[in-house]
Amino acid sequence: MLNSKTTGWMLIMGMVSVVFIIIGIAVQGDSSDGGVAGVVAWAAANKDTWQIVVPINMIANVLIIIFTVGFISWARSIDESNGAISFGKYSALLALILIWVADLSQVAGFDTSADNADAANALISLSRTLTWVGILTLLASFFVVGTTAYIKKSGTPALTGLLGLVGLVGCVGGFIPLGDITWVFWVGGFLLGMLLLTIIGVQKVIRS
Repeated sequence: MLNSKTTGWMLIMGMVSVVFIIIGIAVQGDSSDGGVAGVVAWAAANKDTWQIVVPINMIANVLIIIFTVGFISWARSIDESNGAISFGKYSALLALILIWVADLSQVAGFDTSADNADAANALISLSRTLTWVGILTLLASFFVVGTTAYIKKSGTPALTGLLGLVGLVGCVGGFIPLGDITWVFWVGGFLLGMLLLTIIGVQKVIRS
């Protein structure tokens, strides 16, 4: 198990990864306005731009690896033998794998967009689906670990309780068919969860 200060810094990396994700989205601009077909058309016409987006996203993904290691270390520090904690740890690991595969699928879609639009459409669609499933899996992990920490009075109850609530609302809300606003639940849950874990990380660094 990592020491508290190292775990804290790793948790903070989650919010740093969010910053890089936002930068990548900003560089892409309004490429998503036309759905998957719009992204494919954008990638086919803007090779120089997506070749900038890819390394930015890769930096974000590396930071998410660091964050996940820290999150699992924090979860183990709550109660290593607890079944719910074990579920939360493996859910976070599964989420990491899904997010990485999603991003690699997106890179492949960008790369084939100019030569094979159908293949690119399939790859980008797969990327979006895996990203959605990956984030929902991560939110489920936030719910389980946050709630367990709250019940066991580990850490600051307000933060762990909120983390559990955010994970639950984000995960369940992501399945509710609300049209164009469904993304608010899982994206919002991801952002709020990362923010809460950053605060928890800062606490660990300061108190170490």
